[in-house]
Amino acid sequence: MKKLAFIWPWDGAKAVRPIQKDGLMTAMEIIGKKHKVDWYLGGDEPDDSYNWILVWGVASIQFNHYIQKYKAKKALFCAGHTDDNLFFPKFDCVFAETPLAFELIRPYCRRAVLAFGVDTDLFKPLDIPKHIDAVFPATFSPWKRQQLFSEAVGQRGLCFGTIQPDGQDYYNHCVSKNTMALGGLVHTAIMPVMYNMAKTCIITSYHGSERTLIESLSCNIPVVITKDNLLTCSLLPDEYGIKTSPEPSE
Repeated sequence: MKKLAFIWPWDGAKAVRPIQKDGLMTAMEIIGKKHKVDWYLGGDEPDDSYNWILVWGVASIQFNHYIQKYKAKKALFCAGHTDDNLFFPKFDCVFAETPLAFELIRPYCRRAVLAFGVDTDLFKPLDIPKHIDAVFPATFSPWKRQQLFSEAVGQRGLCFGTIQPDGQDYYNHCVSKNTMALGGLVHTAIMPVMYNMAKTCIITSYHGSERTLIESLSCNIPVVITKDNLLTCSLLPDEYGIKTSPEPSE
């Protein structure tokens, strides 16, 4: 049995971890049946007794320096942006979320693995009425571009997520357009209901939101996504959604 430490470095990790359950969490539960998996959240530090240090998120100079002090092998999850390629060789394994991301990062990695999924026991079609035209689960932040969502759907849409320090204006814009906006943590068990009560899921992020796309499709909800989100667009088959310009009128 190996001993694995999973690090979530960002602020708020202790609040998110107990209520979030997605493909990654499910994978860790499966691994935990055979190996020991310990979680270190929001600044907690593991000791030097682990065989693997698993890291969630995008690499950075500061965090890369921090993680290298451990003798254990190291793996990075949620990778795919090539501007991080200087950090990839520092990890023994880098997991990519999309086939396109895998092809982009593979030249820079010791070992690249395509690994992405969703908990289909949780995210699945539900027989409930369609109360809204569109939903967008996403933290309120500049790169999620909720202003495009609210401009496009107005009061016929629902967006929800935590409000990042730089995201208050995006939340306020949704409110000004009478878009239903919920700012804060939403338990994962509620999210399938929110997907299924919508006719479609509109993703306005210019990168990321892979989980939003795959969770929506698992609920049999078609997706509309902006074309400039290249990595996530690569996950969407033409028959399950629309790729459009990042303009509200489109």
